[in-house]
Amino acid sequence: MRLCATEYDIIVDEGFRALIPPLTEEERFGLEEGLLRDGCIDPLVVWAEQNILLDGHHRKVICDRHGIDYEVHALSFPDREAAKRWVIEHQFSRRNLTHYQRAELALKLKPLIAEKARQKQLANLKQGDKMPVRQNSDEREIDNKIKLAHTAGVSHDTLTKVDYINAHADERTKEDLRRGTSKLSIDKVYGTLRKAEQKKRRAARKATRPQPGGDRYRLITANIANAARHIEAGSVDWIITDPPYPKQYLELYDHLARLADHALAPGGSIVVMVGQSYLPQVIDRLSEKLTYHWTLAYLTPGGQAAQLWTRRVNTFWKPLLWFTKGTYEGEWVGDVCRSDANDKRYHHWGQSEGGMADVVDRFTDPGDLILDPFLGAGTTGVVAVRMGRRFIGIDVDSDAVATAEERLLQADPAGEGGSQ
Repeated sequence: MRLCATEYDIIVDEGFRALIPPLTEEERFGLEEGLLRDGCIDPLVVWAEQNILLDGHHRKVICDRHGIDYEVHALSFPDREAAKRWVIEHQFSRRNLTHYQRAELALKLKPLIAEKARQKQLANLKQGDKMPVRQNSDEREIDNKIKLAHTAGVSHDTLTKVDYINAHADERTKEDLRRGTSKLSIDKVYGTLRKAEQKKRRAARKATRPQPGGDRYRLITANIANAARHIEAGSVDWIITDPPYPKQYLELYDHLARLADHALAPGGSIVVMVGQSYLPQVIDRLSEKLTYHWTLAYLTPGGQAAQLWTRRVNTFWKPLLWFTKGTYEGEWVGDVCRSDANDKRYHHWGQSEGGMADVVDRFTDPGDLILDPFLGAGTTGVVAVRMGRRFIGIDVDSDAVATAEERLLQADPAGEGGSQ
């Protein structure tokens, strides 16, 4: 139904106007120039039952200012939510919307879709229908975002990132993304915000967790089965360790899983160097208490290749199994580490300092507390202390602990540590 503006008392509702993406100065100038030259060709759209303006807010302001006539087209809607949904979906036909604006509009549809689903469910119940099987909240959220992303013509990933940016970015950043006038991108802003949030969370966790004795390192002679009594619960950021590989030692991984569950802070991780021969059994045992996250490759090139006679394999790498206690929220990690040389000078199962330095640097930050419950001759501890991390090492072999202490004293001349 088309009417002249004089026949309609149009109401500008702030709730509806907020759904309309703002114009840039260039867009506003172009719109005004066209209206002055050609008049208002397209009618304004109003909600028939309420006289509320739905489309044409910018044109109305300019037309009223210059006394330009316009027509009104009235559409009928059953309720406010339906009218709002029309406004949002109508905006997607605009070609000048940035990806950020399209995603923002789609996100404004979320509560409207949820309310419509709720009303439909209530109507079904009133008719005596059985309650449908509900999706869990995560599945429902993903399903809704996929639908919204399709409606907006953007990817599900873009929609997720814009949702996060809207909740965490300042208004100036969001406005720059809406206008697409800066060098900022959705990916870049999202990455920066995520890193800042993760850093804040890690700092908060460290501030509230128990601290170990000794400023730099602590060495303990103990069996892995009894190691937990020496470690404050929830005090460790990372466990980085290299247990024995042969089949007769598989039980150690049960004790290791229990120790990690006790010692790691929420969100903490354990990185375990293992052999390939009994990999499924090791994963099963660690999974009893921890969440599997990833498998990294620890390359042992050149003359370091081991010959596994029973499997007829020359192996040039070892798995680094990564498990977490809860959800990992740290930095991105590349999944290939490299050893630079064999180093069996201090222990027959020893790893090179260069290889362990790659692992420690890849995962941890200065000040983090690292635990190695299979200390051996202390290579992980030496590397950790040199790189500004704190360290606790545990081993059942007192001679190995003594060797590790000598090496750590050289790595940390101030001697800010001790053994027990």
